[in-house]
Amino acid sequence: MGSYNSNYGNGDSSFFALRQADGKVLGRVRPGVKLSTPQPGMKDYRFFVDPLSPLPRGFEDSEKHGFTGFMSRIGCGYNAFANEADALHYLKTVFGDAFVTFTPAIRNNKFFVLDDMQLEGTTSFMDVDSHFYPIPAFGTVDQPPFSGDINKFCSHILTGKPLPGLSKKYWNNDVQPRVIVAATKNFEGKLGPWVVFAPLYDDAFDSTVIGEGGAYFHVKNNGPLGYGVVDFKNSELFSHILRCTHSPLWYVPEEFIPDLRLKLKPVPSGGDLLADSGVLVNPFADGEPITLGSEENGEKRFSPEDVDKIIQSFISREDGEPVSSGEEEITSEEQDTLSEAGFLERLSETADRSGFLYDKDDLINFHISLKSSRLTILAGMSGTGKSGLVRLYGRALGLPESRVRFLAVRPSWMDDGDILGYVDMKNMVYRSADTGLAELLINAAAHPDEMFLICFDEMNLARAEHYFAQFISVLEKEENPVIRLYNPSLRAKLYNGDAYPAEIPIGRNVLFTGTVNVDESTYHFSDKILDRANVITLHQGRFHDLLSLGKKEKTEWPEMPASLFESFCVHEGLGLKEEELDLLDALNDAFHKSGIQCGIGFRIACQMGRYLENIPQGLSFTREEGLDAQVVQRILTKLRGSAQQLAALVSTSDKGELTGSLPEVLERFSRLSSFTAARKVLEEKARELKLYDYTI
Repeated sequence: MGSYNSNYGNGDSSFFALRQADGKVLGRVRPGVKLSTPQPGMKDYRFFVDPLSPLPRGFEDSEKHGFTGFMSRIGCGYNAFANEADALHYLKTVFGDAFVTFTPAIRNNKFFVLDDMQLEGTTSFMDVDSHFYPIPAFGTVDQPPFSGDINKFCSHILTGKPLPGLSKKYWNNDVQPRVIVAATKNFEGKLGPWVVFAPLYDDAFDSTVIGEGGAYFHVKNNGPLGYGVVDFKNSELFSHILRCTHSPLWYVPEEFIPDLRLKLKPVPSGGDLLADSGVLVNPFADGEPITLGSEENGEKRFSPEDVDKIIQSFISREDGEPVSSGEEEITSEEQDTLSEAGFLERLSETADRSGFLYDKDDLINFHISLKSSRLTILAGMSGTGKSGLVRLYGRALGLPESRVRFLAVRPSWMDDGDILGYVDMKNMVYRSADTGLAELLINAAAHPDEMFLICFDEMNLARAEHYFAQFISVLEKEENPVIRLYNPSLRAKLYNGDAYPAEIPIGRNVLFTGTVNVDESTYHFSDKILDRANVITLHQGRFHDLLSLGKKEKTEWPEMPASLFESFCVHEGLGLKEEELDLLDALNDAFHKSGIQCGIGFRIACQMGRYLENIPQGLSFTREEGLDAQVVQRILTKLRGSAQQLAALVSTSDKGELTGSLPEVLERFSRLSSFTAARKVLEEKARELKLYDYTI
């Protein structure tokens, strides 16, 4: 039946045991309503929608019965209408002469219901056409994908890279896409504003479309790909097509799909659609590929020949052998004997001498997180020292500036091509992004005993689920994580394929961090990110404490080799005691009983255990404080929703006391920790729920 998301109700039994399928379905609302009383004194009205497009597996019977919707779920609320006649009048006025899209779902394993219904518009023949097929439509004429670079869009299809904008929210992998369309610029009237892509000799692309980072379109058996201009002059065709306003989809009557394929021609071998269409000027054409080997911003960038030697040396070297004859031996007696406690003292001293005011527990928490998690995110208001802490940590490690890289995230980033680079199929070169991240990772792979620190600064200015998707998938792998720059089959064809290998191994010598500002200009992280990262909110000190800071002094420390840093890390074992596992079970039970989509998976449990095992011995930061921190950083970051959804979990009594199943669980396990930080977070969320009726 495709894949499902399990949702549970919020007090109304009509919505218990709801299983949502992936993707959207097109439909028409029937002219009829029925009274429903979910609770005494509460009136709702049911209506029905007939599906007009392909359904996920297991939903076939809904063609006969239709999908049930509730007026309360489409913005009307309860008791909105005096009677069925008033409800029907509203339904016909708003939805009667238009198409809708919705998410199909099954309640109690037998009732077909709908969710997230959207009004999508009309067509001239909506009362005649009955069987529609969805077409992925990327971008709009005003906002085309990749800023209108249709060659880059085509390159993503040819090289197996994801296309952003189409997710499981809109597409079900049970459906085979027959064609796709993409907006672009209108190039001299020869190409654009819409281009259609389809297998040249097959009826459809492979069925699996949605994957890590976006949508992938593969031609069966590696057959040729075709493209053509969508014929806007065909007025009959466009009078039958519904172009959705709320989804990246077109819906086309099945008998008109061949019209979209009429003028397909093969995509040229270089993927240059502009030249193939006779466009004289390509506004996206770059100059020569970036040549390495110069000093830029104080950083040495290697020539392709140097990089090739480095990579070959890394591949062929024996265990314990230096990468090259120029690799320096660590001879500092201090480095040989530096303990983890000594390093933390060094970190604290670096902060003091630099004029920063950090809570000592925040420094320890950040250090433990970097040891135990492949991604650590510092969150909070602007100006609280998030980026500064990353820089301080790099200084405490003794790293040169060239190995501490800050990537300023841009709102326009849509996939990993924006941070790594892409294959220029016309010139057959790999063009690395201006972030320099690809070169840094190659350098790190070639020098496994040197530490590298990477920070995605303000990483939620763009959707991290898109541009960071490959890293999300790779960094959770315990064994041999690899970042792919492009399809390995292309390496021999690229002029600089030796300088830019298709795949780069990511060792433990690379630390990944991020900073986020939580305000109205940013995106909130999905659970996909939160499940894989430690999210730390720094404590803000008292302004009066600034008086205790000494004079700023520049600190320089001997560089810490990766082998010494790795010796501080613990990777083995579950790391959780029996009673701590009982705590997680109790929290999970509370989440499940409340019905919200928030829970603790095995990945989170293992990562929490690893964090606790990595707490250094003999410090003021105890396991009890660590457990409290992990509940906040790994679990409560995912607690968000409306007051109606969260009332059973956390709320405040009339006396202002914290109530709900989550505080009760923490109280029951108070012998493990006082949970001071967790209680403070719950109090804040309860306060937000009372004031705003929701928390995020």
